[in-house]
Amino acid sequence: MRALVLYGPEDLRELELAIPEPGAGEVVVAIEAALTCATDAKTWRRGAHPSLGPLPARFGHEGAGVIAAVGEGVVGFSVADPIVMANSAPCGVCEWCLRGRWGVCPDLVYLNGTYAEYVCVPAAIVAANLIIRPHDLPAHVAALTEPVACGVRAVERSVAAAGDVVIILGGGLQGQVACGEFARRGCEVILCDPHRERRALARAMGASRVADAPRTAAECADLRAMTPGGLGAHVTVAAVGDARVWETAAGVVRPGGEVNFHGGPAPHDTVCLDATRLHYQEITLQASYHHTPHSVRTALDRITENPELFGRLLGDEIPLNQVAHALRAGGVKRIVRPTHTRTS
Repeated sequence: MRALVLYGPEDLRELELAIPEPGAGEVVVAIEAALTCATDAKTWRRGAHPSLGPLPARFGHEGAGVIAAVGEGVVGFSVADPIVMANSAPCGVCEWCLRGRWGVCPDLVYLNGTYAEYVCVPAAIVAANLIIRPHDLPAHVAALTEPVACGVRAVERSVAAAGDVVIILGGGLQGQVACGEFARRGCEVILCDPHRERRALARAMGASRVADAPRTAAECADLRAMTPGGLGAHVTVAAVGDARVWETAAGVVRPGGEVNFHGGPAPHDTVCLDATRLHYQEITLQASYHHTPHSVRTALDRITENPELFGRLLGDEIPLNQVAHALRAGGVKRIVRPTHTRTS
């Protein structure tokens, strides 16, 4: 089979590898569609990520397909089942899992290798995060389940209630998903992004209002003026991995409000916050990383409810040999279509 393997920073190679055989509890999936994403772009540039493991490593973590082979002991799945899988599974028994903090489980089992014709899904993920998708849900749309689950998880952690004003900074996929989830709660969402098309999509996702990204103190003041009493939002979300955006998110929240740092920053990034304001105005700061088995299933439900809307998060199709170019270019997610060498 053909597969992409990362050897180091910006060193992504297309190789011919043996088609994997499933071990006990594992399944092999024939990938129908994989997706590029900002996390893969960062990993490609840096040659490292907490989920990747030692190099060289098979690359890609978002995908959907059909089961091509089933290992001993697997129950509930058969060859030819259309599936989607998350890229990890928590242990379920550690301190953090027992407290519902699955994203920081120290024993997360990760999946990499969806930029390939076939991928072997570890037994832990088969047990916790392999899901049969509806037969009429296209693979490329179903492949959004993993990244959508991360946005769902960020909102699950929030105390925002119906009627609260939420400011989301960043209209990429995570910001769009958060927008939709807060809107479902009855929140008034203001999404800020410099790109007109992202602001338009946010309206379709449920945003009450949209605005350009605030870059100056005056623009932040204008954004706060859009909130009740001009005091700021009840909840803010920094859906961009930029320390300056994180600082802005803390600056436009109201007294007693909540700030969610959801965009993945660069290694060793730091933020500068007004400690006096944090203390005397009782600002809650929290971060959100990854997903949970519950948010994965919620994500698939959301996508299944409105595949056309979620399909707007996707760009055009590319072959395996164009993945590095797409990661370099950034922008909208691209659909990667491997060519299978066999079907079972």
